[in-house]
Amino acid sequence: MHSGAMMARYTAKDHRRQTWMVMTVYLVVMLLVWPYAHRVASVPLKVVFTLMAVTPVVAMIGLMARLVMHSDELEQRVHLFALSVATGIVAALSLVAGFLCAAGVLKLDGDILLWVFPALCLAYSAARWLFGRRYGGMGCG
Repeated sequence: MHSGAMMARYTAKDHRRQTWMVMTVYLVVMLLVWPYAHRVASVPLKVVFTLMAVTPVVAMIGLMARLVMHSDELEQRVHLFALSVATGIVAALSLVAGFLCAAGVLKLDGDILLWVFPALCLAYSAARWLFGRRYGGMGCG
């Protein structure tokens, strides 16, 4: 039998379950491990704590890629449009903030970079919802 025939379909239910698992790991790491990253003096330990916080986020990106790859062509198009719009919005806002900082108008700490990915996710979600409505409500789920 062909190995492709044995592969189970990746469903929205699978995606939700895996997303909840990854986000639970992220929440545990952020509540129990991340606070120590500021307190330890050891640079290697700081790197380990940082990588522990980033790993679930990278896993989430992988889950999203898997979801898109297992979507039909219309859904893939909606994802692409939404990601393009979100990237443009976040890039433009980052550029404006960068110029305002360079001009001395804004004083931002480097920790602000922690908000780039969540901002991209929020913009993507909003754009996907809007494009999904345009193409028949598929972005609402």
